[in-house]
Amino acid sequence: MKYLLVMRHGNYNRSSGNLTDFGKEQIKRIAEEMKTIIGEIYNGHYLLSSSAPRSKQSAKIIANFFGLEEFDREKEIYEPVRIYSSKLDYLKSIDNMIAPHIEENDIVTIVSHYYVVNNYPRHIVKTLFQKYDSDIINPEMGEGILFAVEAKTHQMLPRR
Repeated sequence: MKYLLVMRHGNYNRSSGNLTDFGKEQIKRIAEEMKTIIGEIYNGHYLLSSSAPRSKQSAKIIANFFGLEEFDREKEIYEPVRIYSSKLDYLKSIDNMIAPHIEENDIVTIVSHYYVVNNYPRHIVKTLFQKYDSDIINPEMGEGILFAVEAKTHQMLPRR
């Protein structure tokens, strides 16, 4: 894995649970910026989404943009802590979900919700980069954090 994107789904209609047109545009912008940063040549892209409609729709936009025919959906990254004894156990469970895919794919993308995007990026900095990074900004809807794993850097997408 050379790149890890942890992103929050796009803006959505609370009554239907579906992305709004604005939410779809947010995700397209992230996909375009990812492609600009990563380039056209890479070896595999693993995409994991929560099972909520707004996340699946966001992941579908990313999948289409990168030419992926399918992606994985996981209920546990939608309904986190209730089934884990601690936040750290939960964050490690996400590590375990992506672990089988990090050797064979240059890009790993996780599309999820508030809890994941506000906790998992700090966990990544601590575990992969072996440092504590307090300058991580919590992504809002339609935003994410792209980690360049080998360079041990990160940036917000879309860029502000």
